[in-house]
Amino acid sequence: MPKSLRLLPTLLLAACGGHTMTPAVPAAASIVLPDSVVVLDGATGASVTTAELMRRVAAADFVLLGEYHDNAIAHRLRGVMIAASARHPGVVFEQFAQSSSPIPLPAAGESREEWLDHHGFDRKGWKWPLHEPVVEAAISDARSLWGSGLSRDTVRPVVMKGLDAAPTWLQGLLKRSPLDSVAQAAIDKELLDGHCGKLPEMMYPGMRAAQQVRDASMAQTLLLAGATGPAWLIAGNGHVRSDMGVPRLLKNAAPKKSVLVVGFLERDTAGVMPTAAERRVYGLVVVTPATVRDDPCAGM
Repeated sequence: MPKSLRLLPTLLLAACGGHTMTPAVPAAASIVLPDSVVVLDGATGASVTTAELMRRVAAADFVLLGEYHDNAIAHRLRGVMIAASARHPGVVFEQFAQSSSPIPLPAAGESREEWLDHHGFDRKGWKWPLHEPVVEAAISDARSLWGSGLSRDTVRPVVMKGLDAAPTWLQGLLKRSPLDSVAQAAIDKELLDGHCGKLPEMMYPGMRAAQQVRDASMAQTLLLAGATGPAWLIAGNGHVRSDMGVPRLLKNAAPKKSVLVVGFLERDTAGVMPTAAERRVYGLVVVTPATVRDDPCAGM
């Protein structure tokens, strides 16, 4: 697909000068956002320029980019960020099946749908082509492309039996980063909210363990993708939260590497910005207009 078709008309790339960078880090690019999109500091809520966003992206070893899965603006913007990165990161996707080596790029004559299906991208479940802009950017501009999604057959025993049933290649990572009370409470609240307050109490331990294992798969794949350069993660906002998700695993597994967490949040339908509590679990927050969606709790 031509690169121009992957970008929002109002998302323009421009060279950014005047920044003093260390020799090891290429000069950061700048992106121009629509007026409806803003970047905020997660801790303070202060406005952050796109030049500063991309400077911090360029300086990090690991960049974790969250998402609401149905927010098309965020997918396009993250595609722009990948295309603008001079460091050509290895890009890890939650949406592709876990791989211990890079996913081969589409072969000559292979349709995009065939390629996606072959590498475990559930087109119906992820409502393809919503993720097309960020996937196409990774194909064109990433150093390598990886999958981190675990199959239901892998996760089901964890839900039933707990972390002892996790794959052996994730056991070390999980044991180095046990959940503390803060992380457990954060996951439990996400589970409660995500199931409209209807999740039976008996299901919390299994569902919590499943979340941990999925996070561990993402972290382990990031470590592989980051062995030869920067690595970025494309995943849901819950997975990239610093209090409960992939960042805490990376902190213990690769303490000398820097991590930048970028949440992609929305104003509510009345235009109200995310709260301080919603912001502070990310280093930076990109705020877009609300996506029009049906009430997921209707009828429950």
